[in-house]
Amino acid sequence: MSWLFWAVATSDLALMLLGLVLVAALVVGFAPLLGRFPVIGSYVPLARFVALLLLFVIGLCVGHRLADESAALAQARTDLAFKDLELDAHRQSAETAAKLRADAEAKADEADKKVSDYEAELAKRPANDACALDDGDVDWLRRIAK
Repeated sequence: MSWLFWAVATSDLALMLLGLVLVAALVVGFAPLLGRFPVIGSYVPLARFVALLLLFVIGLCVGHRLADESAALAQARTDLAFKDLELDAHRQSAETAAKLRADAEAKADEADKKVSDYEAELAKRPANDACALDDGDVDWLRRIAK
């Protein structure tokens, strides 16, 4: 609930009203000729006290507002640095994924070429009813699988 108090106390409207009252208190308390009027003369010491008190209150409110804005700015910088770190991690992940994809596509193309070569070799052999595969064919298939 104190955040509400400080939000109202450090708002632009509140600071302007305090400044306006401060100006009035400074005029009444420190103008040299106003103290001679009997109607205003009795309020001069009170106006001086109010002016000094308002200077303190305005300083306190402005200080709190600056500290609050500084903390918010520091938090925003921290959040931005974390987002940059996440973005770099995503970028590195994307680069790694692209590299792995390219490697996988190259291996797949190489395997397709090996299979095509093996098919072409089998197509050159004469067709007959017997199975004409030997140990060389088994070794060839193992090389394709690697």
